[in-house]
Amino acid sequence: MKKSLVALIVVAVSGTTAAVAGTAAAQERPAPAVVRAAPAPVAAAPAAEAADKGLTYAQSGQVVTVKKGRTRVATVTLTSAKYAAKSASAVLTVKADRPFTIDPALFTVYDLEGWENDPAQTKPVRFGAGTGTLKLTFPKTHARPMALGWVPQLDREAAAVWER
Repeated sequence: MKKSLVALIVVAVSGTTAAVAGTAAAQERPAPAVVRAAPAPVAAAPAAEAADKGLTYAQSGQVVTVKKGRTRVATVTLTSAKYAAKSASAVLTVKADRPFTIDPALFTVYDLEGWENDPAQTKPVRFGAGTGTLKLTFPKTHARPMALGWVPQLDREAAAVWER
């Protein structure tokens, strides 16, 4: 039994020495970098389409407020308009509370003879949350331009009319 007790003590002392040596070696090596998984990306809110039947429009002067229910989606403000004898241009500021898409083809310049004139821009413009600018040009009107109108929902009345 003495031999087995001595062998046990030798093994225990050897293990302690190895553990201390391992600790000293670990202190000399830099600690491995902690790798953390990146948080899953949050899906961006889908853009509200100006033609969405769930949206409502309220014009007050130069500003049109767009809402879905009681939540504001965006404001569209006529910043400037220039009218020539047979052409027009307009700059609108869009302040979107969430992504918002506007189809420029749904803007119209009404002229003195009652014609409705289309803009040169025809591709929908997507605005991210924040402030952006929409520039419209009406290069050829039939008669003198008198007002700018916006009818984003084709089966409803104009959401806005900005008179000259």
